[in-house]
Amino acid sequence: MGDNEAGADCNAQDWCGIDWTRWFPFSLESTRTGAIPDAPGIYRIRAAGAPNLMYIGRTDTSLRNVFNGIRQSTARMQMPWVDPYPVAPALWAWKDAKGFSFEFSAVPMEESATRRKTGLCYLLYRYRQEKRDSPACNFGRFHRKYRCSSTEREGIAGGPIAPQDPKNPAGGPATSPLPPTGSPGDANWMGLAWSPKRELLAHTTTAVPQAQGVYLLFDGGAGPLLAVRTAENCSQALFELSKNPPEGRTLAFMVCCEAKPVAGHNHRERQCDLAGHFIELNLEAPALQFREE
Repeated sequence: MGDNEAGADCNAQDWCGIDWTRWFPFSLESTRTGAIPDAPGIYRIRAAGAPNLMYIGRTDTSLRNVFNGIRQSTARMQMPWVDPYPVAPALWAWKDAKGFSFEFSAVPMEESATRRKTGLCYLLYRYRQEKRDSPACNFGRFHRKYRCSSTEREGIAGGPIAPQDPKNPAGGPATSPLPPTGSPGDANWMGLAWSPKRELLAHTTTAVPQAQGVYLLFDGGAGPLLAVRTAENCSQALFELSKNPPEGRTLAFMVCCEAKPVAGHNHRERQCDLAGHFIELNLEAPALQFREE
């Protein structure tokens, strides 16, 4: 990954030491999109002139096609479907509510899909550390006065929420980023209170609370971190995993459960903070982090 100190401005062309393209407005004429890379990579979207980002994403196909697809979707009169561009409904809602116009910047990354997922996770981690916030449309975040549309096949339209109806919980605030201290396996890694490390067996999961939380999977008792996972019920998730561990590995785990339930986007932010810090320390993701995605 890039240098943490260089390019700390998320709008800069050298953010995180990466050579980003210039910013392309969504209003760009179709005949002038040739400067956008026609390759896989990572991209960022902002409201024109704003200091913060709306979204950081990746594509395994063409950055140029993604640019054209998202901007066409957000230009529709009605909220677009969540497929094939999951961020399009969220951007549409912000445009409808605030009149935003958007801009797009990207970097081609023609390595493996796992490498692009690693890069995206790291950039979200760096953004949260630098801004003390999350992009407005990452982690499933949404405008609180709008409901998201479904897939086209499901056919459930999204749009503004009636004033008398409850607001969208995905519109709640971001959590503060976890402090980048310690290392995986520490009892207080990133300021959290982790359980002792235990071998992953059916009977050892009975000591785990049946609560929402995040857990760490290690390769055996003294091996490296393999994955950071979240669960609505950590005890149940680890019990199921104990019956069918990935690749038949001998695993160990540590867990940190929430004192009370948190919103889904806050749960995913915590997972990103932990995985992103691992990437910062090791220049690669945990070996199984993106295996199931």
